Amino acid sequence: MQEELEPIRNRRAAFEKDIPEIYNILKKGSEAAREVAAQTLAEVKHAMRIDYFEDMELIQAQSTRYQEV
Repeated sequence: MQEELEPIRNRRAAFEKDIPEIYNILKKGSEAAREVAAQTLAEVKHAMRIDYFEDMELIQAQSTRYQEV
């Protein structure tokens, strides 16, 4: 079992020597995930028609509707 764990321990020790790089990797991953999540959320809002501020068709329809009254 020790032989199986040795490469893992060595890799961990190498990572421990460069903590700033670890944080850099985590930051880049978080930024990438944030971009994907934002795009997914925009698609969901559009599909549900709750993208009020970007839906020019909805804005025009509301404008027309309330000008008729």
